[in-house]
Amino acid sequence: ENTVIISKLKEIGKKFLKEYVIKIGDLTIEPLWVEAYYFNNQVSFADPFVYRDQDQMDNFGGLYFHHATDDSRSGVDICFSLSSQYYLSYLLKYTLVNGELVSQGFLSSKIRKAYEGVEDKKHILVKKSDHKESQDIIGCTQRIGLKPRKDEKEYQGYELAMVKNFDKKYTAKRKLPQIERLTKSYLSEIKTDKEKWCLEHLGYCPKKYKGE
Repeated sequence: ENTVIISKLKEIGKKFLKEYVIKIGDLTIEPLWVEAYYFNNQVSFADPFVYRDQDQMDNFGGLYFHHATDDSRSGVDICFSLSSQYYLSYLLKYTLVNGELVSQGFLSSKIRKAYEGVEDKKHILVKKSDHKESQDIIGCTQRIGLKPRKDEKEYQGYELAMVKNFDKKYTAKRKLPQIERLTKSYLSEIKTDKEKWCLEHLGYCPKKYKGE
């Protein structure tokens, strides 16, 4: 049953990445790396890494700030829960804020004040007009930065991170992490010349794809 739930969480994350941006006043937040966090006792999916804050419930399209202050521990989720019976949100791990690459620990300080000034906080999720022509590539990997106890490692191992356009370099020095793992995930779902794809998108070819 968990396999079905994980598949659905991936589907939602991929759709979010491909088709939507978040607009808060003059800020446009484009998700690049999102991580699903879902807790629902009714279906026996009790992810121990979910904050289980009331603000994550019945808050479809609203943001959830992990902390009241902005520092390196901070994080921001977009919530997709439609009732008070379960928690569902996606951590905005890496985003482009008006085109600037922003990692999790710096996002809240960039958007909190603007978000607090928005009257209708449930309508900041906006469908992209060009999503049907999207050439985005998306790979999946494990959520990063988790520190599980022994009984939590099952959930840590689930591939609940969805990552868009991981092959791109967003600044002169910065790429998204786990490039080869994301490449493996992406190439497992499409038919293509894998060696050629790696050379074109990564600039090199991992040994396992040479000749494929």
